[in-house]
Amino acid sequence: MSGTRIFEGIVGNRAALRLLERALRSGEVSHAYLFHGPEGVGKRTVARRFGAALVAGGDEAALGRALRGLHPDLTEVEPEGAFTTIGQVREVLRLAASRPFEGARRVFVLRADTLNLQASNALLKTLEEPEGEAIFLLLAASREAVLPTIASRAQAVRFDPVPVGEVAGFLARRGFAEAGLAAALGRGSVGLALRYAGGELGELREAVLEAALGPLGDFEDVHRAAGRITALAERVGEAREREALSAAEEPDRAARERARRAGRAARDGAVREALGLLCSVYRDAAAVAAGAPELVINADRGEELRRIVRERPGADWAGAAARAGEAALDLSYNVSPEAILEVTLSELRRKTSANSPAW
Repeated sequence: MSGTRIFEGIVGNRAALRLLERALRSGEVSHAYLFHGPEGVGKRTVARRFGAALVAGGDEAALGRALRGLHPDLTEVEPEGAFTTIGQVREVLRLAASRPFEGARRVFVLRADTLNLQASNALLKTLEEPEGEAIFLLLAASREAVLPTIASRAQAVRFDPVPVGEVAGFLARRGFAEAGLAAALGRGSVGLALRYAGGELGELREAVLEAALGPLGDFEDVHRAAGRITALAERVGEAREREALSAAEEPDRAARERARRAGRAARDGAVREALGLLCSVYRDAAAVAAGAPELVINADRGEELRRIVRERPGADWAGAAARAGEAALDLSYNVSPEAILEVTLSELRRKTSANSPAW
């Protein structure tokens, strides 16, 4: 598969893809790349495909195995909890110093914004003095989230949110109904838009909308809403864990642990998406209150948005949106998702009603 075909089907970020295509065609590949940009805009997908092309070296059979995650020279490192640890990085560096199993090089895909300080310093030494044929594909939500000395030693490749129109067109071509709404809910992420278009996140969205748009109540209402959202997020995580385990060639202890971590990441991702949805609802309310309904994301809930804006004239919609956006950061500290949701929903209800009770 040629450099121009390896990225077929990926929507948006053409400048980033052209840069990587040129590297594959010319053979002039950097020893390290930093793919930076918001979550869900294709960094990991592109890194997997780019890494697969690098280890395959033109061998179609090897490329097929690499794209399925079955090539021994392509290694993807998942954080252990919130961080990528020094132990994980030491194992990567041990492999990087050894000869490739099959091809001419080894490729490692790992998040650079989850490295703890020890892990960052260990990786930095290798990036400063690269040896052998190891290539590092580092992922991060932003360059600022990465140790500056690491960022300066990797070729930066920027990924931006995909325009809603491009995402909507992609979904429509694939036959999805309500492509425009799903694209808007994706907020620049094709993968997230696909999950909405396919109905995977429908129940989660309904639970969040009920919590955000429903009548204000007491703490018991908040507790029930947080519990429902958490239960739905747990279901997403359990499904991902089963999927990861079924894909393993040998469901041994290591495979089960990887599947467990994948499930936990999916659960936390669902909670993070719930908080993102809360943020979008309150931003929508702020837009309606400001007389800018064309900026509304949850366009199918226009009447309900207009109602709550009328009923709550003293609400701090912008402040509520900002708080919902900040709450996702709490997941990085291994706090219980249900506790995060309970605290956040309580704060949001106070912000969105001048008469909410002081719990």
